[in-house]
Amino acid sequence: MTSYQIHHLNFLKIAYNNLIKCEPFTHEEITHEDEAFILSLKELIEAFEAGSEEIYTTGEHVIERAFRMYPALAHLIARDLLWFFGGSCLHNMADEEIERFQQLDEMRFSAEESGETFDYLNQRAKVFEQH
Repeated sequence: MTSYQIHHLNFLKIAYNNLIKCEPFTHEEITHEDEAFILSLKELIEAFEAGSEEIYTTGEHVIERAFRMYPALAHLIARDLLWFFGGSCLHNMADEEIERFQQLDEMRFSAEESGETFDYLNQRAKVFEQH
């Protein structure tokens, strides 16, 4: 697993840990739909850890579903995951945000081609002007 993938696996774990602490997931009696969603997120994490190639398709659906079903909780999911899984997830991103993630990818690809180490979190902070 690459460091880039590890960052995104960690973003998924953080999202999961944050979501399970919020309603509707904290109710004693959780709906079947909510239970199925949180289980699919947990299974995505497990598949990611196992190195499954299906995570990209599954992840797109799970993350897009999170934004559609739980818009009030969307802030608990790293925007990086929208870009990472792509596809229908990109509809939840502004054009400027997409451009910044494209820039970040280009920087990462350039570093990889040059055999240089790429510090994703540090470079991300610079691209998104968080330093």
